[in-house]
Amino acid sequence: MPTVSNFLEPHETDAPDYLLMHKIVELDEYGIIRSLFHGLNGSRIMPLGVWLKADKKLVKDGTSKTSYMSGWHVLERFADASAYRDKFTKRPDLLHIVPVLVRGEVREKAHSPSPVLLADEIMFRDR
Repeated sequence: MPTVSNFLEPHETDAPDYLLMHKIVELDEYGIIRSLFHGLNGSRIMPLGVWLKADKKLVKDGTSKTSYMSGWHVLERFADASAYRDKFTKRPDLLHIVPVLVRGEVREKAHSPSPVLLADEIMFRDR
C-alpha cells in the first residue's frame, strides 16, 4: 500500500528551476492523489510526474467575497501546511500533506488568514 513517504524519496526532474513546497491533498489507499476542491480538466485526480498548469481566472472562495487570481494552493513550510490541514473537518482521514515541485509565478493569497500561496504550475513526483 502506498504511503505519504513514497512522495518524499529523492527524485530527479528535468525541470531546472523549481521550488519544493507542500500541498494538502486527498490520498486514498491506492495512492491516488485528488485535489481538495477544483480539479484539472473536470477531474480531481492529479497525475504524477507531469507539470500541471493552473487554470488562471478571477475567482472567489467560500470564506470571502474578495476576488483573486486562481492558482494551485501550496504552502512553503510543512508546519504551516499541517496547521492549515487541521482546519478542515470533512474527510480528515484522507487528507495528507505531500511535497510538490512548483515553478512559474508564486504569489500570496492576500486575503487568506493562513500563509497559502498560489502557484502557476505544480508537479507531483512520480514514485
